[in-house]
Amino acid sequence: MKTKVSPTGENEVELSVEVPAEAVKKAYDRTVAKIREEMVLPGFRKGRVPMNLVIQNVGADFIRSEALEDAIPEWGDEALKDAGLYDDAVGTSDLQVGPLDESQDYSFTLKVQTMPVPVLGEYKGLEVPKREVEITDEQISAQLAMLQERLASLQPVEDRAVQTGDFVLMDLEGSRDGEPIEGAQGKDQMYEIGRGNLIPGFEEELVGAKAGEEKAFDITFPDDYHAEDLAGKTASFVVTVKEIKEKIVPELDDAFAADVSEFETIDELRGDVRERLQAAADAGAQREYRAAAVEKAVEHATLAVPSTMVDREAHRLFHQLEERVGEQGLTMDVYLGVLEKTEEDIEEEMRPQAEFIIKRQLVLEKIAEAEGLEVTDDDIAEVVKHDAEALGRDHLQLLADLEKSGRREALRDEMLVAKAADFVADASVAVPMTEAEIAAAEESADAVDPEAD
Repeated sequence: MKTKVSPTGENEVELSVEVPAEAVKKAYDRTVAKIREEMVLPGFRKGRVPMNLVIQNVGADFIRSEALEDAIPEWGDEALKDAGLYDDAVGTSDLQVGPLDESQDYSFTLKVQTMPVPVLGEYKGLEVPKREVEITDEQISAQLAMLQERLASLQPVEDRAVQTGDFVLMDLEGSRDGEPIEGAQGKDQMYEIGRGNLIPGFEEELVGAKAGEEKAFDITFPDDYHAEDLAGKTASFVVTVKEIKEKIVPELDDAFAADVSEFETIDELRGDVRERLQAAADAGAQREYRAAAVEKAVEHATLAVPSTMVDREAHRLFHQLEERVGEQGLTMDVYLGVLEKTEEDIEEEMRPQAEFIIKRQLVLEKIAEAEGLEVTDDDIAEVVKHDAEALGRDHLQLLADLEKSGRREALRDEMLVAKAADFVADASVAVPMTEAEIAAAEESADAVDPEAD
């Protein structure tokens, strides 16, 4: 086989391949033999039909077409190896083939997209804005309020009527034009008054009612109510208040601190809450800073990503989205219907993100190479040990499973990229954020840094 390599663009070459007649005849004969194995003709056992009858019955043109279809992938791989591109090829396109003649040489061409090699720009000493976070007393109070809610209890009320904030146990019947409304009937239903979980106006009708009292009233459903047959319509309700309960929230005192923590005083608990919130906020700010430093290093690098790589990554991102949508109990058909978009629309929108993910990976790999970074077997063992402790498994068994599944080297690659991201962040210089940058960072504070782990 002869292979000629001609550059056609950045990260793309065209292969002109010549296959000798001997290899063509071998592919043709192999196809005839494969068809013969399955052919049954009167007077012959399966697989024993003479070759000339096989060709006569299915036709030489059909065999040539099948032979070409089977052989092109094999010849393509051989051509890539011959050109020294097998490990660097990330996609092929524009395959140009002609009719095959089993008695002659055969030629074809195809274009090959190759793995891009980034040219690094500045990646050390980068000035990167970093958000300074200081925990406020209001944040601490909010956290303590959540702890109070966990220890809150419901106590029966017998000496007063329903107030906003009470929990009411009730029987209810809803009807429209004398006909019961499906889903608006219930016995021993408990609702928090003022929470807004019921139709607007419903909970307000119960304020002032006493235990044992029956109340009848009309409510108009909102125009945008999810049940179209009720939207904007008026319905009648009869509600029997069976029991009233009020939520009792414990006081923020030393006794409360002792109940919810290992601390003896509320001041100690406040101090611990502040430390925990500050640590979490600092970690979030560091993740943002790390991601921003890597993004800047990627921006400074020169790198053109072949469209085939972007297509593949966008497709992968789409299927990740599909999994998340499924976890929420939806189908992609429903999800796409709500957005009034197609799968192709979503993947097209994901292309910029896909391209950046590829660039970040390649740039960080190049930085790791430039700086001589490496991940040792001990590094892998340490990570596996940590994961095993979290999973409650034996770390040696988990390490063996990792080796058996072939994931060990993939884990090494992931850890190397993460180490390169850490290197870029550590080598950067933190500078104060502008007000606009602070606002943008706060909006995306919950975003996950893909390299955070």
